[in-house]
Amino acid sequence: MKIIERKTIYRDGEYVSFPNLAWIDENELACFFRHAMERQKTWGNYSHIDPTAKDVFIVSTDDGKTFGNAMHTVLYDQMSEQDPCATVLQNGRIIVSCFRWQIVPEGDGEKIWGKELYGRYGRTRKSFWDSFNIGFSVNISDDRGASWRSLPVIKPEGYIAGSAVRGNITEMPDGSLLMPFYGAKYIGGLSACGLVRSTDLGETWKFYSETACDPQKNFLEPNLFRTKSGRLFTLIRTQTDFLKPGVDFEDTYLNMHISISEDEGKTFGPVKEISSIFASSPFHALQLKSGKVFISYGYRKKPFGIRGKICGSELEDLDTAPEIIFCSDAPNGDLGYPNAIQLKDGSILLSYYISGEDGIRKIEGIRFHE
Repeated sequence: MKIIERKTIYRDGEYVSFPNLAWIDENELACFFRHAMERQKTWGNYSHIDPTAKDVFIVSTDDGKTFGNAMHTVLYDQMSEQDPCATVLQNGRIIVSCFRWQIVPEGDGEKIWGKELYGRYGRTRKSFWDSFNIGFSVNISDDRGASWRSLPVIKPEGYIAGSAVRGNITEMPDGSLLMPFYGAKYIGGLSACGLVRSTDLGETWKFYSETACDPQKNFLEPNLFRTKSGRLFTLIRTQTDFLKPGVDFEDTYLNMHISISEDEGKTFGPVKEISSIFASSPFHALQLKSGKVFISYGYRKKPFGIRGKICGSELEDLDTAPEIIFCSDAPNGDLGYPNAIQLKDGSILLSYYISGEDGIRKIEGIRFHE
């Protein structure tokens, strides 16, 4: 592995995060991300929930060497839009998944969402607002991102309100689409992971299968990856109960867990822990032209940074492959959500968000050869 360059993909002084790369045209590489106001100057700390948060993208026309500063908006409807993940189908349709925090005046949350549901899963920003994750959905463009349609919130059968998504959609050989999601099945329960399926190019979605569930573990932000042989891997960020009173959020991180399907996602085998990978940030798996698979992830304990592995075609060495440390000098653990893509020249562009030395978030890129 040889690093060619490190660069800033986007920074404008506001809070930018959660990048996702996709070829939206033969010569246009888009970097999707979340953009919101930088609140540290006025609040003294940051927030992942903000009424100004919107999903946007910028474009490169020179194989990822440079990206324009012009932001194109995917969706903004006075909610806090989160985690845009873009998938381009074989017919050229772009589907961007996201989930949404609805924001109301402080004190109204319990009235709107109910005492039990809001009490467990809602968030309050004192003197500002109450918020609740109303669920996940997709936004569709059939004109290379010039215009977008926002579809209704998807409600997986067997899950309560508040499911979310972070992970790209997988287009299957039969043309169906599988999207990984996570959420609780009952109030007070920890998060499980599942798949919703579409057979009409993303217009409608129905619950398809459960990929991981454990009453003692939060299975979060799953990434779905289909190997060349057709096996489906779910790569899962895993934590204990971070909503338990008196628990420090950073102390709840566990190692990566995975589950595997041998039948096109209908069923998944037992969940397995990967002890060599610390699961403090979502994962991304990229199929390389060489046949190998590049796994990337954030590392949210000292030394903070971005890491990865280059694994065999069936991820048979996921636990044993050497870990690559791309950077280990981040000022804090608010980082990660990496996403990588292979460029036309064969190099790999790894994108992620991270804090600068001044505390301002930015989208960074590392270009390297396998």
